[in-house]
Amino acid sequence: MSSILSLIIFIPFLLGVFIALFCNNFWGKIIAFSGSVFVAILAVIMTIGFDPAGGLQFVDIIPLVQSYGITYMVGVDGINIYLILIITLFLPFLFFVLRDQERGFWANLLFIESGFLAVCSSLDLIFFYAGWEMMLLPIFIMTGLYGKSIKRAKAMLDMMYYAIFGSMIMLGAIIYLGVAHYFEFGFYSFALADLANLNLSLMAERILFFSFMIAFVIKLPLFPFHMWLSGAYTHSPSVATFMLSAIASKVAIFAILRFVLPIFSLSFVEFSSYFVALGIFSMIYFGVIALRCDDFKTLLAFASASHLGLILAGVFSLDVVGMSGAMYQIVAHALTSGAMFLMVGIISSQLGTRKISNLGGIAHKAPIFATIFGIMMLSSVGLPTTIGFVAELLILVGLFKTNLIYGIIATTSIIVGAVYMFVVYRKAILQSVNEITDKFKELRKSQIIAFSLVAIVIFVMGIYPKPILDLSQGTIQSHYEKYIKSNLKGQE
Repeated sequence: MSSILSLIIFIPFLLGVFIALFCNNFWGKIIAFSGSVFVAILAVIMTIGFDPAGGLQFVDIIPLVQSYGITYMVGVDGINIYLILIITLFLPFLFFVLRDQERGFWANLLFIESGFLAVCSSLDLIFFYAGWEMMLLPIFIMTGLYGKSIKRAKAMLDMMYYAIFGSMIMLGAIIYLGVAHYFEFGFYSFALADLANLNLSLMAERILFFSFMIAFVIKLPLFPFHMWLSGAYTHSPSVATFMLSAIASKVAIFAILRFVLPIFSLSFVEFSSYFVALGIFSMIYFGVIALRCDDFKTLLAFASASHLGLILAGVFSLDVVGMSGAMYQIVAHALTSGAMFLMVGIISSQLGTRKISNLGGIAHKAPIFATIFGIMMLSSVGLPTTIGFVAELLILVGLFKTNLIYGIIATTSIIVGAVYMFVVYRKAILQSVNEITDKFKELRKSQIIAFSLVAIVIFVMGIYPKPILDLSQGTIQSHYEKYIKSNLKGQE
């Protein structure tokens, strides 16, 4: 189908505008749900037609400001096919979990979907930057209008300050690249394919590389750029936290592979060991902080950041297996972390507290809730037969192949994650019912269906990962041969 990717990107935005202007709350939800299902079907059709060995596909190009090389340019390959599937398939799932929201909420949800899809489909740096800045705005609005915590405004502002700081540095680097292309080739361009051919000096490439990486490690986030994490994740509504954890953080990983690796391949290889070390250290650091948290949501926030450290280590492992594992862990983390944030939101909504010390005995009051949460937790810690096991195994294999010390430390760090997950499950879900948790109710039928589907996907992708791994394998192998292998030889 012609322009199917552009349809997937813009249908949610147009429906969001329609809902905001013309619908009441009831029809707003109906149209938003129908639209999200339609977009998910389009994404599945596109994935079925996707050729893993075919490079970039479903490319749409529309010049916007031709004289300055600004272009609407989007496409799909093995790097972003996972993200597009996660974003489009997750949105209908939210309608089974949430209810009683206003039309503005549903419209905002569609704006968020459209923004994320635009960013992770971009092949032009200016279009990417515009989407990068805009994608957090709907989350900011959602938190401000629909959040309940009195600290939400400060938490969101802290997040925006960090994001703007990183974005401004990246914007300067993007402009430099466009100007450098003009001086070298005689015309402006911000297209990835053109910028990858630039002949930058070694010093210029290093400075530009770190200018991009600062923006991306803030968005992940990684130590020491994580100070906004606790407040933003803890005080946002569960849906906003879900979006930040399940999707927004993955966009940074996408951007590293989409833009940083092709344009700054020499620096990517040169500084890879530093980022592997930073990723592993972040795993340990956030894992230790998670052990000390009494707020269930804050604990999940640091657990999420810990897993993102492992993903970054896999991306910079300079190994095809490790990078494939990082891509698979993106899906695994989105499924498990996203579902757990929503389930903790249900606990908070029913009991009015998320303090782990106030919980206990939920398994006695809601055995289905406890079972599904247990499945998410076991996948998060990498239990065999779950998607988390496959992803972590591939990353660790990649790290062991690259450096024995990396592999040993990363394996040890995963144990820290397993400890705090088992401890919190014992304290909050198991043990005895108290006067607070005595009123906890089982999941609604619609919620059971939605979370059960996620649990089924976790096991299917854990038992038979090949079809999904194959989607990204060709692109990762191609990137390795083109951008990493040659620079590895240059360092020997």
